[in-house]
Amino acid sequence: MSDARDTLVDRMKVDLMGPEAPEEVIFDRPTDRYLTGILFPPRTAIPPEEDDEAADSEDAEVNGTALDGVKAASTFRPSTAGLSFAVEPAGGSPVLRVKVDGARYLEHEAEEGDGESGSRKRQSWKRDPRCAEVPVDLTAASQPGFPGIPLGEKGQPGVTLHVRVAQWQSVLLVTLAISNDASPPEKTSRSANEKAALFQVSVTVFCEGYCRFVPKPAPTGVAGEDDEDRASSALLYRRAQQWAVGHTCSAIWDEPVEGAVSWVATSWFPESTVHVVSASGANSFRTRSVGEILSASTLAGTDDGNLVTGLTTFVDAYSDWIKDAEEQVGGLPASLTGQGDLHMRTCRAAEARMRAGVELLRTDRDAVSAFRMANAAMALQYSWRPDASPDGLKWRPFQLGFALLCMSSIARPDDDDRETMDLLWFPTGGGKTEAYLLLTAFTIFLRRLRAAGDPAGDGVTTFMRYTLRLLTIQQFERAAALVVACEMIRKGLAKTGSAQAPSHFATDAPISLGLWVGQGATPNTVRDAEAALSAESENSPAQLRACPCCREILDWRIAPDRSFVEVRCQTKGCAVSSGMERLPVWTVDEDVYKRQPTLVIGTVDKYAQITRNQETGRLFGIGTSASPPDLIIQDELHLISGPLGSLAGLYETAIDELCRTSEGRRAKVIGSTATIRRASQQIRALFDRSSFQFPPPGLDYSDSGFAVEDRALPGRRYVGISTVGRSAKFTQQAVSATLLQAGTDPGIPDHVRDGYWTLVNYFNSLRELGGALVLMRDDVTRSIGDYAARRSGEAERLTDNQIELTSRVRSIEIPRYLKNLERVWEDPEHVDIVLASNMISVGMDVSRLGLMLVNGQPKTIAEYIQATSRVGRDRRWPGLVVTLYNAAKSRDRSRYEAFASWHNSLYREVEATSVTPFAPRARDRALHAPYVALVRHLVAGMADPGAIEDHQSEAEALLERIVQRIERIDRGEAVPARKQLNDFLDGWFDFQGLKSYWSDFDQALLTSAETAAARGNRSRYRGQKPTPNSLRSVEASTPFVLLEPPRSREEVR
Repeated sequence: MSDARDTLVDRMKVDLMGPEAPEEVIFDRPTDRYLTGILFPPRTAIPPEEDDEAADSEDAEVNGTALDGVKAASTFRPSTAGLSFAVEPAGGSPVLRVKVDGARYLEHEAEEGDGESGSRKRQSWKRDPRCAEVPVDLTAASQPGFPGIPLGEKGQPGVTLHVRVAQWQSVLLVTLAISNDASPPEKTSRSANEKAALFQVSVTVFCEGYCRFVPKPAPTGVAGEDDEDRASSALLYRRAQQWAVGHTCSAIWDEPVEGAVSWVATSWFPESTVHVVSASGANSFRTRSVGEILSASTLAGTDDGNLVTGLTTFVDAYSDWIKDAEEQVGGLPASLTGQGDLHMRTCRAAEARMRAGVELLRTDRDAVSAFRMANAAMALQYSWRPDASPDGLKWRPFQLGFALLCMSSIARPDDDDRETMDLLWFPTGGGKTEAYLLLTAFTIFLRRLRAAGDPAGDGVTTFMRYTLRLLTIQQFERAAALVVACEMIRKGLAKTGSAQAPSHFATDAPISLGLWVGQGATPNTVRDAEAALSAESENSPAQLRACPCCREILDWRIAPDRSFVEVRCQTKGCAVSSGMERLPVWTVDEDVYKRQPTLVIGTVDKYAQITRNQETGRLFGIGTSASPPDLIIQDELHLISGPLGSLAGLYETAIDELCRTSEGRRAKVIGSTATIRRASQQIRALFDRSSFQFPPPGLDYSDSGFAVEDRALPGRRYVGISTVGRSAKFTQQAVSATLLQAGTDPGIPDHVRDGYWTLVNYFNSLRELGGALVLMRDDVTRSIGDYAARRSGEAERLTDNQIELTSRVRSIEIPRYLKNLERVWEDPEHVDIVLASNMISVGMDVSRLGLMLVNGQPKTIAEYIQATSRVGRDRRWPGLVVTLYNAAKSRDRSRYEAFASWHNSLYREVEATSVTPFAPRARDRALHAPYVALVRHLVAGMADPGAIEDHQSEAEALLERIVQRIERIDRGEAVPARKQLNDFLDGWFDFQGLKSYWSDFDQALLTSAETAAARGNRSRYRGQKPTPNSLRSVEASTPFVLLEPPRSREEVR
């Protein structure tokens, strides 16, 4: 069966570039009908009707803002296009054969009509295709002053071929460009301009003799601190080569055979496929027949001997893969063998840690029981899913491998890898969440088993942290299913396989879940929650809408004694409602502090509250009988960067100490990401830990043993298009319209059509998105009508159902929008168009989405990968991503011209993130905040900040701990940081009449940074230190108004 994406792309090319037929006759002006693939006469300006803002400032896309850019009318439409490539001479004088295709449209009279109601003669345009082929002697072309080659006598009148050749070592670097030199008279009709334009331009180059194409030389990198990443990338992506780059247009080439391509060519619609990464792993897992041990039910139910034997075989399968890879190291180029050996040693280290995990299960009764119960809980919650397989939950090899890798360092506080942050790296949509949910359940049950009924086993066991609201809410729903399943096991309401739940489980505190996010999403107090529930407010506590088991709507209410908010399932026959009075879920801050949920899910910025709120200490076991948390999970690590990451790193100083046990052991930290570079530096700066990436890389990016590229499956398909010669808005509406109308094509089966019916329109700023709201309803609707009219008998598509997914959307609306996105195209409430910002780049998981238009290159490749991975998550609808590049932006232009090459090595292009928690500006803003948090929570008697003089030695000891951490992370900042902290402590000693730690209106040690900024210098109380109330507002913004300067003294008056 043909790929529906071929239909969408082919129609887009015909609609936007043409032609429909080799000698077509059209009734629109050609430059009105087509918008790309055109070379205009020199110095042809964009007409005023298209003069919108074609380019926004490249550096001003922060949180939905963008500065005005260059006006389209100040630029000219393209008159030249070409490409650059490299050839290697062989013997004689190297010769190329260059083929130039294009067409001009000539005035023509044709009859228009349907033959029934009559027809009439109308002005039309007939396509006149032209082709020219010319040999190019590179020896001659390399001489100074080599003239352009006129192609008029070769079949392309008015076109000139320009050649530039440069020598680089043994390689010739060649640039070919064609120019449209047709020059209509200065005062002429528009028809003459139409005839002078060259349409559907294409340049194809072949090596004719004594040469062959070779990859373009890679730019020489500057030696620096990311040399390790560069060396690793050089090995992994050694087969991903750039054979050509376009100029004005993009460049494409055929598949290399025996290390060389046979042609290179220009392209206005470059394409690339990012292949599916199979989570089933290498063939060695199938050779070893590990399938049975991948079943969660088997892991929960098989006896100890079979469990250990099966898991040992599983690790042996990975060892087999390593052995095969080790044998290939000798065949690498000499410059890469050292890096290959290093990769293999890292793989062997991963194997050793996995074997340590198996050994833990063999020798530790509590650990093996916890592992069984964790698998039983995961199997139970999976069985509640509507799409659950009859075979039950099957682990992907990387998920089970990561669990084995981490278990020993979680279970044994003195394990050598306890101080290592284990980072799970796997492409988006691969199943990372399930891997660390398994470890969460394992940690919960292990803590309860070892406590043996002691209250020390209660309290918060795991912190799971996110950065974005959408991601947090969605993951909260997934975690709720696991926690409810764990609680059912604790209460004896579900089977636990071979592990017997101990009797003390029945009297232990409930296994529960807490949501700890900002006041804008959930209430801080029960009183606020009561008001929110009655008014259906945006910050409602009802953040879990459906029962994880029966999927019916849950009932959120205030408890009869009005002391807490409870949630119940009212469905008769539901396993949850039958066994539980209420679900163990807490979403109001007051309840979270009071109940200390077993698993707390929150946003990173919420942790700023540890400085302000004494009650937050209870989450760390302070003031309770519970032990500190054992496990911290940081999802989407790459998002903890920039100003947010730097302040998060500061507060991590306090969190790390608050989680430290009485024996001095720190919590285990694990994380996940799909896009990151220089992770080791970022992890050291944030968490003061070494790092270990799993799965470790092998010898090629396409195979790490656990993640293997599968070219047999259709991958995500990327297509590029440029706004060159047009305005950004004009091109945007045209591309949107053709993609939307293409969904109605009769050649697409209905069951396939659904995956490409909803268009996700992705924007890099809220400003650009705001302009598209009207564009979609007006211009796109008109263009849809035009494209439908070109195909006789095709009905015009309606696009009435549009939604927006941005930070402007109320939290209470997000679940409904996501539900509507799951509705099929025949459902009256389906969604036609989604206007989205980077809010969806992580966390949105709607499997039926298969079509996206990216409006402009996102600021980072990581965001581009994350955003475009939202489509094509279901194999029935492999994704199609069309990226619209703004030719007025240099970043967009360079990405478009080299489209194929960088998409072929997409993850290599990910930029390194920056985190500098102890840099001067970060210290100025918040270095004192984690220090105050440590003093108030860890020093007995410091609930009153005025008691500081009585606890000087303890306060100074905590100050020294912070400085020691800074010395480990950023030694050069330790001395100035010590001075700042000492100065702050001196000011604390000197503060007279100190009443509280935090207040905006009283004599307090700290005050809100936001309030202080608004108040300016009008504070009544000197010495109050402005302190962030949230990490969300760390990037400063300044409102301003532009005023016309007065021209005269009278105007001033």
